[in-house]
Amino acid sequence: MSNVAVHSMAVPAAREQEAPRSSFARVPSAFKLQFTVPSQMIWVPLSVFLLSWAVAIGIGLWLRHVSGDGPTINTGASQATIWCLAFIAAYSASHTFPFSMALSYSRRVFVLGAFLAFATVSAGFGALFSIAILLERATGGFWAESYTFDIPAVTQNAGVLGAGILAGAVCLWAMMFGFFWSILYRRVSLAMLWIIALGLVALLAVTIMVVAQNQWWPHVGDWLAVQSSYSFAGWVLLLTLVLTAVNYLVIRRAVPTA
Repeated sequence: MSNVAVHSMAVPAAREQEAPRSSFARVPSAFKLQFTVPSQMIWVPLSVFLLSWAVAIGIGLWLRHVSGDGPTINTGASQATIWCLAFIAAYSASHTFPFSMALSYSRRVFVLGAFLAFATVSAGFGALFSIAILLERATGGFWAESYTFDIPAVTQNAGVLGAGILAGAVCLWAMMFGFFWSILYRRVSLAMLWIIALGLVALLAVTIMVVAQNQWWPHVGDWLAVQSSYSFAGWVLLLTLVLTAVNYLVIRRAVPTA
């Protein structure tokens, strides 16, 4: 038998012995897909972070100038970045899902890649949150006792690090929450989307009514009082993992329309 014939028989045999490539090998590509437009996932949220902080500082300085020595000011401007990222996650999921299907990514790989991308962005937000706390402490709330990030309810039990971890966990939950509504819109009709949204609002309202009727608010307050930023972040991350599993179940039958 000639060498050419032997070689042609050996090649298919070698290919049969090769292990099939795992679908998870494409997760890094699905991760990078979320950063196709860097301004969308990085620069826009960073701009919102800095601008909202600057506005809060400006208001604090103005109030200090007008009223003189006044009370400490705690603002909620840090939430602006979280809700911005929630919207961006919804927008990104809506626009990258059709491309992921065109690139033959499985839905599992797409969800996992999106989760890791959102987790990376949330970790960055948590780090910036902690750095901002240190800056506010070093400057006395930028010489106006105006604090956007150094909020006692967040830092008193776990310090700066715990506050950053909690902020990152809340940010990740918000991004996966935005992802959920975007994918659900592709799974059901617009009318059904509104029905589900109103149903969830009604469920929340009934829950609040039941808690109030049974006078359980003191127990809820006691439970919240014993939680630290670390433990609360753990609960938020647990809810995020459940929400991620729900997202995967929803996306399994979502239609990848452009």
